[in-house]
Amino acid sequence: MTATNDTLIGLDGVTKVFMTDEVETHALSGIHLEIKNGEYVSIAGPSGCGKTTLLSILGLLDTPSDGKYWLNGKQVADLSFSERARIRNREIGFIFQ
Repeated sequence: MTATNDTLIGLDGVTKVFMTDEVETHALSGIHLEIKNGEYVSIAGPSGCGKTTLLSILGLLDTPSDGKYWLNGKQVADLSFSERARIRNREIGFIFQ
C-alpha cells in the first residue's frame, strides 16, 4: 500500500508486540487500514482485541513494532520526536475512556 494524496491515515502490515521477561504478547498483527480525508471511522470490538493499542499508534502515543504508518502523506517512522509532539498537540484530538 502507498498513501495517496487523499489518504489521511494509511497502515500497511502494522504489528505491535509487547515484551515482558517471559511473555510476548501480540496486540496487533498485520493491520492494513486506509482512511481518506473527510471519512468517519468507528473502531469497535471486544475487550482485549487491540482497540486501545491501535488508537495509541494512530494518535502518535506509541509506535508499531513492525509495518508502515503514513499520516498526511508522511511516513511516521521518518518524523522526529519533536515533529510527532507538534502533530499530537496541534492536529490530533484524543479523549481517553
